[in-house]
Amino acid sequence: MVIDTRWPTAREGDDMKGQMSSFDVARIVAELRPYIGSRARKSYHPHWEQVVLRLNPKEEAQIDLVVVRGKRIYLSRRDRPMPPNPSSFSMLMRKHLMNGRFVDVRQHAFDRIITLDFETRDGLRSLVIEMFRDGNVLLLDSEGVIIQPLTNVKYAKRVLKRGENYEFPPAQVDPRTLTADELSPLLANSDADIVRTLASRANLAGAYAEAICGIAEISVDRMAVDLDDDEITDLVSGLHSLTQKLDRGAGGLVILAPAAKAPLQESGNNPLGLDAV
Repeated sequence: MVIDTRWPTAREGDDMKGQMSSFDVARIVAELRPYIGSRARKSYHPHWEQVVLRLNPKEEAQIDLVVVRGKRIYLSRRDRPMPPNPSSFSMLMRKHLMNGRFVDVRQHAFDRIITLDFETRDGLRSLVIEMFRDGNVLLLDSEGVIIQPLTNVKYAKRVLKRGENYEFPPAQVDPRTLTADELSPLLANSDADIVRTLASRANLAGAYAEAICGIAEISVDRMAVDLDDDEITDLVSGLHSLTQKLDRGAGGLVILAPAAKAPLQESGNNPLGLDAV
């Protein structure tokens, strides 16, 4: 059986539990960039965990930015029913963003956080979308003060509620720039296998960690601490090869059930290539 999936699945024990990875967030940012210059139209809150922002691009049909809190973000032109009575959060988004011009989108420090900026008649407004833990959507003013979060949250070092200055969480490891010297201590101090270590310490989803092991020809069952210097160098080379392809939008990932892996490998096909299946 072959499973082709857009979102990487989490291995048992991973913290992400099927959420988008930082790589997925980077890709949706790239997908949003062509829509810079669009006008924000109505916002909707069709479900407690779903927020929809309608964008009106120049010379194109309207498109919805759909946020499923803590799980995924995507663009859609599907005609979906919306509640007749907007929620207080969607009304507030309409008040601040309606007819505003979408001027920028960025990912914070290769974390699962997206910021969209809008020029409005009242000044700059930002929509921050956090995709880790339970997720959140926050509307900020031009000074970075929270106008309203979808959910009030208090963390050890951050408070997300109305009137507070928005603070990003501590920066995560950016696997795209990892060197062998930086990766080596992360592996040496781990008591887990290589995939779990890369997922938890190098900011990689399990599927991407497995793919990198495949490129480097290292068994996913190897313990991280057992890798030698040459294998660590091969891992870094595989990581950079994969991230460059993802940055270009080239290639893809195919998640294979164990029974399907052996025939593909024996036939000499590349299990990471879409044409291999």
